[in-house]
Parts: sequence; structure tokens; C-alpha cells
Amino acid sequence: MKYTDVINELERLADEKYKKFNDRLLMTGKKTYGVRTPHLRALGKRIKREYPTFAEDALARSNLSHEEILLVGMQLGKDVETNVGLLNRLFAIADSWAQIDQVVSKFGWIKDKAELMRRFGYLKTGGEFKKRAYFVMLMTNCVSEEYMPLVEDGLRTVPLGEYYTDMAAAWLICDVCVKFYSYGLRLLALPELTPFVRMKAASKCRDSFRLTKEQKDEITRLSKEFIS
Repeated sequence: MKYTDVINELERLADEKYKKFNDRLLMTGKKTYGVRTPHLRALGKRIKREYPTFAEDALARSNLSHEEILLVGMQLGKDVETNVGLLNRLFAIADSWAQIDQVVSKFGWIKDKAELMRRFGYLKTGGEFKKRAYFVMLMTNCVSEEYMPLVEDGLRTVPLGEYYTDMAAAWLICDVCVKFYSYGLRLLALPELTPFVRMKAASKCRDSFRLTKEQKDEITRLSKEFIS
């Protein structure tokens, strides 16, 4: 398999109707083909078998499409510890919440989570999508009793104020509320949070089926008190 084969497959799998729908959600400045996720995953598996240097070859190119970025993430995410350098290059060119979320969600469960967050610590002071990557990384790897201090540190130290960063912070707080309710309330009270993050975190909690009505009411009440 060669790089031209990957592009030919993306063109073959392109769905114009899906592309028009998906482009409104992605908000990316990159080219999109409109390949549906199941087809993209199947292509990613084929690339893993037949084209082991795909990620390196892709990141040596310029103007990657949205789908190429996702395919690179599929190749790198399961072996994060040996692919930090390539992932750093990938984060540098990502310009959509979907690219960040879909790449980071492919990360294998890392044993040394403190080391993982240290290696990607530079994301905390990066642009909007790099900071989102840091929050999504916390949510997918560190929402446990042992590593909750890493979550709190991230919410205290990552600069807020950009939409896709703030939405990831709210998502993270909601996930903690669901799994560790008392600690979630503690995070909701952090002075570093913005009113927008508190409001969105409370909204996500109200939408959750894993919290009781009483818990949702308490979160809503407290979030309003903290904002005021």
C-alpha cells in the first residue's frame, strides 16, 4: 500500500451528502472527503496491516485533510508512549474539536498517567485545540481516585476563555460529577473556573442519565451561587 492508495480510497469512500452534514459540525479549515466513520476505521485497520510508515509519511506532508489526520491518529493512539513526538506534530496541525477528540479517544490506557500528562504538559499553554487535547486526555485517562489531583491541577492551571477549550473543561467536570460526585462539586467550586465553564458543566450534568434529580438540582444551585 502506498500513500496514493490511501488518497484513492478516501476519494472512493467519499459521501457528498454526509460531507455537507459533517462539515457544519467539524468547523475545520482543512479539506474533507466526507467518509463515514465505519469506513474510515476499516481503512485505518488496513493501513495498520499494509502501510506501517503511514503516520510518518503523512506528517511529512503539508495540507493534510481532516480524514488523513484521523487516520494518523488511529495509527499512533494505541502506542502513545513510543509516539509522543509524532503526536505532538499531529496536535500542532489539528484545527477541529473532532480531530482532537477522535485522536485522543484512541489512546490506549496508559499505566503511568502522571508521566503521560508530564510529556504532554506543553499543551496546557498551547492554542485552543491543544488545551482541549489536554482536558480530553485527563478525562480519558485520569478520572480515578488516584489521579484526581491531576484533574484538579489541569482545571486550575490551563488558561480558559476559548470556546472549545472551555467546553472540554465542562465535559471533564461533568464526568467527574458522574463518577465521583463529591469531588465533582469540589471542582465546580474552583475559583479559576469561568462562569461559562460552570454554566456548561451544570448543563451537561442536567443532561446526564447517570445523576439523580437531587444531584442535578444541587449542581444547578451551586453553579449559580458560584457564578453570582
